[in-house]
Amino acid sequence: MHQILVLALLGFLIPKPLSAQLINTILDPDICSVQLTLAGSPLSMPIVNLNTGNNTLVLQFDHMGDVLKDYKYTLVHCNSDWQRSDLSDNEYIDGFTDDRITLVETSFNTLSQYTHYRLGLPNQNMRWARSGNYILQVFDTEDDQLVLSRRFCVVEPLWRIDGEFVRASRVDKLDTHHEIDFTVIPKGVRVSMPQNDVKAFVLQNGRWDNALGPIRPFITRGDNLVFDYQDQILFPAGKEFRFFDIRSFDYRGEFVRGITEKPTYFEVTLQPDESRFDRPVIFRPDADGRFVIDNLNANQTLLQCDYAAVLFSIKQNQALDDSDIYVFGELSDWQLKPEFKMQYDEQARVYWCEAWLKQGHYDYQYLVVDPRTGKPDTDGFEGNWYATGNQYTILVYFRPFGARYDRLMGAVTLNSAKR
Repeated sequence: MHQILVLALLGFLIPKPLSAQLINTILDPDICSVQLTLAGSPLSMPIVNLNTGNNTLVLQFDHMGDVLKDYKYTLVHCNSDWQRSDLSDNEYIDGFTDDRITLVETSFNTLSQYTHYRLGLPNQNMRWARSGNYILQVFDTEDDQLVLSRRFCVVEPLWRIDGEFVRASRVDKLDTHHEIDFTVIPKGVRVSMPQNDVKAFVLQNGRWDNALGPIRPFITRGDNLVFDYQDQILFPAGKEFRFFDIRSFDYRGEFVRGITEKPTYFEVTLQPDESRFDRPVIFRPDADGRFVIDNLNANQTLLQCDYAAVLFSIKQNQALDDSDIYVFGELSDWQLKPEFKMQYDEQARVYWCEAWLKQGHYDYQYLVVDPRTGKPDTDGFEGNWYATGNQYTILVYFRPFGARYDRLMGAVTLNSAKR
């Protein structure tokens, strides 16, 4: 109870449970390869300015099989904690409040048949009118059931955020954690009660599952809001993500052991991995856990990208007691999904799982999880090292007394590799 009180005073409040409609989720098992990014930037976070100009978001996904689906979409406005805001849809949507996805193409010359859907936002039928957090929801018009949802943020870039990496306050975290201090310089609006009206969230590599927040200003210096907490705004650094390359099935890409063509799909076996917990760090630029759909075959388009059952494995002499092992990253929606849960093979002495993935370049890591609490072991098979390059995104929200929603006033991303 004492710990909860201390965290509440600092601003790190325990979040309410969220509905499945308000998180990144896929409710139709036939939908695959969902991505929501900035147009022309497949590794970007879905954060867009309120007045976008040419800065737009693109949603892409596949529906497996040869059945043509009719999908519609809408937007839900949320507060900073991803609870639905008090705004009605016509207050934050300019245009139609729901619309159909019309950019539809079918795959060709592929073993696995699928239909590819693409949606650009904003568009002539639907635009956002307020800043803040949004959920993009997609429904099957046949039964009006939600099939997928994706989070994104709309920012009013009015406030400047100056952030820096500092040495961890605790000696035992100097080599394993990243700690951040930052200052917010408000512009354009009067902030009379910053401790009540302003809150921040900090994300590591675009993840909301381990985001820190809401964080209130620690002190004010003039008009500036200073977020300078010791041993509070810090993350386990992890290590550079593992990766594999399946942009072609004609030859083996990096870290691919074998490729087998089946009648309706490919099988890909990755090279067995090993624990890196106590291994020296080898720095190699990565995609910070993300993936890119791509095809390296000459004269082939992205509609000719095929699918494969990809076999992951990691060597382990004996099964870990009271621990579940998952393959984890954007490929799993940063979630502990059943299809990415690994099994232990006593004869081969490996953990393994098989996942359905499209041609591309994928980052991933292995997560060791306590099955009772669902909490990950921050060391696990990977370990932590301060020299790891991660992206940290700071989001600052403003809600004065009497306002009905949280405005997103500024966003900035820092790279720990460029300190």
